Amino acid sequence: MRLLAAVAVHDEMRWLPGFVENVAPRVEGIVALDDASADGSGDFLAEQPGVLEVVRSDEPHPDERDRFQILLDTLVRHRPDWVIGLDADERLERDFRPKAERAARRARLRRHSAYAVRFRELWDDPGRYRVDGIWGRKWQALLWRYRADHEMDPRPLHTHKAPMQGLRGRPFPPADLTIFHLGMLTPDDRERRRARFERLDPDRRWQPMGYEYLTDPAGLELEDVPPELDYRLPPSR
Repeated sequence: MRLLAAVAVHDEMRWLPGFVENVAPRVEGIVALDDASADGSGDFLAEQPGVLEVVRSDEPHPDERDRFQILLDTLVRHRPDWVIGLDADERLERDFRPKAERAARRARLRRHSAYAVRFRELWDDPGRYRVDGIWGRKWQALLWRYRADHEMDPRPLHTHKAPMQGLRGRPFPPADLTIFHLGMLTPDDRERRRARFERLDPDRRWQPMGYEYLTDPAGLELEDVPPELDYRLPPSR
């Protein structure tokens, strides 16, 4: 299958070298939106052989739907079969590609068009992730069969990247796939993330539980990244 990655970036040079190193070997190409970066993110991506196209915006798009629509309009030019939607601070597990291919084969049999993937928040150490409470139950709908009539999640924040047609009256089916998130790695990262969401969603309209939990260490339980999932290792052959 022709699997492409889609990513929108804004001043992401902290994460982009590792992102390209991790993602490019596992997909046929990366399609990117440089959302008014001032740190050279767009230039860096444009120089990478695994990046098919970088669309540049002079003005940032605070609404996630606007950024995503630009990516959808770009993907159509590259004819993917399946798409994985990512952020620059996310990494694919070691064997993401063969597992994604198995999920695609299963999709044909079960008439699935999109999947939720396991989402692991790395915490204080790039080799450990948090598992207590909500942290061990995070899934995001990020892998989908490309379709020209992609129906976007109507929410402007915390949006599913997969098309809403994939719901079919029930939650997105899970796939045995893991994505690791580096954006909560340090206390400063967590404070910035909480502040950003509280600024964008001050009334908790898009997440009623609020955002205090992002910086709350109560009940902290961590597990090591298993070697078979280790995103820092090259894909197995």
